[in-house]
Amino acid sequence: MADELLDEIKKIAEKIPGCRYSSIVGYDGISVAQHIIDTNYDVNAYDAEISSIMLAAQEMTENLALSETRELIWLTEDSFFIIQPIGDKYFIYACLKAAGSNPGAARIAINKARQKIHKLIYQAA
Repeated sequence: MADELLDEIKKIAEKIPGCRYSSIVGYDGISVAQHIIDTNYDVNAYDAEISSIMLAAQEMTENLALSETRELIWLTEDSFFIIQPIGDKYFIYACLKAAGSNPGAARIAINKARQKIHKLIYQAA
């Protein structure tokens, strides 16, 4: 399963113009799979911090009785993050350069791969 997840996350990162890296992460902040293309970030630290954002979104969704979270988009001066949950224990995201990237392509690539990754993770459990 680990090799298949690495293959999927690599495909995502390499399909997205301007992608710095992509990751599959547990809500506990532990990285499951990563593919780094071009970054000087500590990707493990980013994975852990973004899990905090996802936990907060999950709690807000429950507290406000909203339907499930499908996607979070976060834009900073340097980076564009596209984050999508995979079930209730994991999420997938891509970090793109803020300029010269293609967030639309990222959304499509992540959405397509998410279903396959979901099967790989939850069938193995």
